[in-house]
Amino acid sequence: MVDTRQLDALVTVSQRDILKALSLLRNSGLKAKVFPTPPRLFAGCSLSIVVASRDLDASSELLLQAEIEVLLTSYFDENPVRSFYDKTWN
Repeated sequence: MVDTRQLDALVTVSQRDILKALSLLRNSGLKAKVFPTPPRLFAGCSLSIVVASRDLDASSELLLQAEIEVLLTSYFDENPVRSFYDKTWN
């Protein structure tokens, strides 16, 4: 199980590649979780993969090597998963 408190960076790929990308990252030993893309970062309803910021470059490189286009990467000041659920449940 992924400790979401450590996930503070985001990788957005196309929706058709999201499960393949997630599987690739996890099989490479990286902690990753599918998460709704914050609307302020990407227009429309989409999913992204949240990773630890220390793994963002490695994640992007793995995806590019697998010919999965990375649409967006982003670092966060706070954990996006925690802030999303805090705002949703309050």
